[in-house]
Amino acid sequence: MRAISFPFVSLLLIIGSCKKEEALAPRCANAGALVKQVKSVSGVVYYDSSQSSYFIRVPNSFDSHDLGYTCNLTTNYQKSGLKVKFSGTYYQSDKQLGFVAGDKNYYLSLSSIQEQ
Repeated sequence: MRAISFPFVSLLLIIGSCKKEEALAPRCANAGALVKQVKSVSGVVYYDSSQSSYFIRVPNSFDSHDLGYTCNLTTNYQKSGLKVKFSGTYYQSDKQLGFVAGDKNYYLSLSSIQEQ
């Protein structure tokens, strides 16, 4: 009995410890390589009139921010200054903009978003 239960328990531990990978949000047009995935991150929505595009600004430190230019932000969240919590995927961007020296520009494909 002991010989049978050990492999069974081992199999359950192996299966239970496997990390499930989350599906990637749809890739933005013109997006480069995948940079990172984020989950439940707080940020603020802004509008960049020079790019005619909304982005979500996420602070990393006092003088550094990630600017995620969204490709699938629904109209009910397209309000400059709106505080949101979101999950999604950042991709390399060809945009070399930045409002301050520490800003990093990315394409951001959202998998979920909610107002804070």
